[in-house]
Amino acid sequence: MRWRSPVLFALLAFAGCERNPKCCKTPDCSGGSKKIVGTDVLQFRGRVPKNLLFLSIDTLRKDHVAPDTTPFLDHIASQGLVLDNHFQCSNWTYASMTCTLSGAFDTDRGHLIRLHGPDEFKTPVPDETPFLATWLGEAGFRSAGVTSNSYFSRKWNNHQGYDRFKNPPGKGRLAGPTGLEMLRSMLRKDDSPWFLHLHYIEPHAPYRGRDKYRVGLDELEPWPADLESRESHYDERDLWPAMEPDEQDLLEEHLRIRYAGQVRHLDAVLEKTWTDYDEKCWLDDTLVAVWSDHGEAFWEHGYQTHAHNLTAEENDGVLFFWSKNIVSGVYDQPTSAVDLVPSLLELYGVPIPAEAVGLSFGTAPPDRPIFGSTVARRGAVQSVTKKGYKLQYHWKNATMRLWDRNADPDEADNLYDAESPIVTDLWADLRPQVERLAELGAEQELVPKWPPELP
Repeated sequence: MRWRSPVLFALLAFAGCERNPKCCKTPDCSGGSKKIVGTDVLQFRGRVPKNLLFLSIDTLRKDHVAPDTTPFLDHIASQGLVLDNHFQCSNWTYASMTCTLSGAFDTDRGHLIRLHGPDEFKTPVPDETPFLATWLGEAGFRSAGVTSNSYFSRKWNNHQGYDRFKNPPGKGRLAGPTGLEMLRSMLRKDDSPWFLHLHYIEPHAPYRGRDKYRVGLDELEPWPADLESRESHYDERDLWPAMEPDEQDLLEEHLRIRYAGQVRHLDAVLEKTWTDYDEKCWLDDTLVAVWSDHGEAFWEHGYQTHAHNLTAEENDGVLFFWSKNIVSGVYDQPTSAVDLVPSLLELYGVPIPAEAVGLSFGTAPPDRPIFGSTVARRGAVQSVTKKGYKLQYHWKNATMRLWDRNADPDEADNLYDAESPIVTDLWADLRPQVERLAELGAEQELVPKWPPELP
């Protein structure tokens, strides 16, 4: 997902959004001011937008935010500020939503999040854990959140801090209309700044959708099994390694087209939500952040769906900002999902608490290590990325992988060599993170198998 040629930080001509004439008095809602305000990276003409809207999207691959699959998202991204070298902190929803919204990993919070294992080890976030909504609430924001994904909910307690929170049944497209009613209720009370978080569960297996969005599906040879149910999708996925090559190719084509169809449908849903909100002038003084909780794999590294690896297809994150008065551009320095909370707190003049360990955009040193962590389908997997190199460590079999993302952004060519000074440097950063996770996992029978060739 690269909307423009990468530069250190290129400020582009302000494009502006199509103006609702009954709302803004100036094309960019800046009040006519040319003064630039904000932080070093998040900058605005005239004033920092009063309100905050999150559009977080489940299972969205970065390379699918493109004109042919997401024309609406691509359009508003081109008008905003794109963080084009962004990493998610994990690769499945419970873990990634929690670390993103708290600004910290589970090792920092002292609470281990895992997908597989005995039920007694699958525990909700402890009470009184602060999140972005908590800190914004203390600064006077009213807040509401809505999603149909149970991994972001009261069940797992990562909904803390919101004044109102709903998990309507059904598909994630209900997030927009439900959020609209919640926002209308907030606005009836007073004119406090508001924070509204809409989390969309699509695209997600089994990639159900409307035929008109599944471009090219009718040209394929039919797949003999049903791919419309989650159970059947996962069954076919698990049979893939034993299939003949032509069968593997056909299944992958079916799933990729179905996935892209869900992304197209989501884009249409988001455009409708956007129009509804803009017609009520609710976007005039609002900063919108669009981000993904993780991506989706199609056997690039041997697996399909997600919660397997911390590789590019699962962990390259989508993040861009939009407002009617934002200074548009591309920021291509590495950023992590845990940086989102401190960056927004700084923007709104809220003290950044010690619990939020990320760094505000633009303040990280160029050689800062960026970490990824998951305890999911393949057990514990951790990664570190620095200076364009990524090292991934799989606990169960002590497998190490090294990729040069500068030359190989898809992470296809494993360069791991235990004698490499790059590996030595990255392992020095990663090992303390492994040790911290091992301390949390000691009582849960989660023990790393250490690479014998490394200290």
